[in-house]
Amino acid sequence: MGPHAGPHERAHRIQTFDGKYAGSMTGEDRNMSALDREAVDLLVRLDDRPDDDALHAQVAQWQERSPAHRASWGRALDLAAAVEAALPLALTGTHPDHIATLPASRKVTLLSGGRRWQGGLVRRRRVVAAVAAAACLGLVLLPNVALRLQARDITGTGEVRQVVLEDGTRVALGPDSALAFDVNDRQRSAHLLRGRAFFDVAHDKDRPFRVLADDTVVTVLGTAFEVDDISAKASVAVRRGTVAVKYGPAGTMVLHKGDVATRGPDGHARRGSVRADRIAGWIDGRMFVKDRPVGEVLEDLRPWYRGYILARGPGLASRRVTGIYDLRNPDAALAAIAKVHPLRVTRLTPWVKIVSVE
Repeated sequence: MGPHAGPHERAHRIQTFDGKYAGSMTGEDRNMSALDREAVDLLVRLDDRPDDDALHAQVAQWQERSPAHRASWGRALDLAAAVEAALPLALTGTHPDHIATLPASRKVTLLSGGRRWQGGLVRRRRVVAAVAAAACLGLVLLPNVALRLQARDITGTGEVRQVVLEDGTRVALGPDSALAFDVNDRQRSAHLLRGRAFFDVAHDKDRPFRVLADDTVVTVLGTAFEVDDISAKASVAVRRGTVAVKYGPAGTMVLHKGDVATRGPDGHARRGSVRADRIAGWIDGRMFVKDRPVGEVLEDLRPWYRGYILARGPGLASRRVTGIYDLRNPDAALAAIAKVHPLRVTRLTPWVKIVSVE
């Protein structure tokens, strides 16, 4: 549990998707994640202070600590080069139409203790600008301090966490998601700060349960429903019971079993229907897709992929996807989507894949 865990949280049953308890992550796994963050931090500091002899020496010493340190440094540089190649022309000055393969000259290597970036096609400032842009896009996993201060539970890539609240309400928190909640004698509320969650709410007629996600408010007495705030199209789907959904100034919509409400980019809420037994299939590692744009499907796949999936090209918006995909194997799911609709998946680094129209 984090430093902000309350007494009631000690009863939480925290479990990752594959059945292993979150605490079973090895020290090596945790260390590798920390090393990757340190490498990115050093890269940015070098850009700010290129003539700092002490900093260059520190970077060289850091790389020599272990093969894992050197590997993390290489990944940070490869990610910078890959993102710089994939980002639009307006941002980096690099045309994105010819990145099916990344020539070796585009790789960036910092000589230990040296001052020169190898690879004449990549300028140091553009590399760090690419890393900064990647951070803005959520590609670089730097700690989000504000989110951690607000959240009671945060999940990582591919992790589904089961949370039991003090009132008996059960919450399945999806991968790469964050949740805060307040349950007391007067009220019951949860705030989905990021991602998606499925709520099985304990009935209490005197204390309606409210879920907030951006400007969306869901109010219930006792029911089971999913709230998805992964993309701009915030949605609510009801597996059992009845909920009232308010999308900011758009008004209130009452949903029953099998109903789904989705807020579009224009801010208007639209009602639809879905098989109730397919709501929140991600809890069991399944993604049910029916006639959805490729871009939306990739958004759902990203929290399960231990890396970065970048989509580019106007043709993606017109490609529609239908099928059932195994979220436990996101590489296979991505390959299956690409095969049917024909898309090109380019592996730039072990971390980065680009999806474009053939």
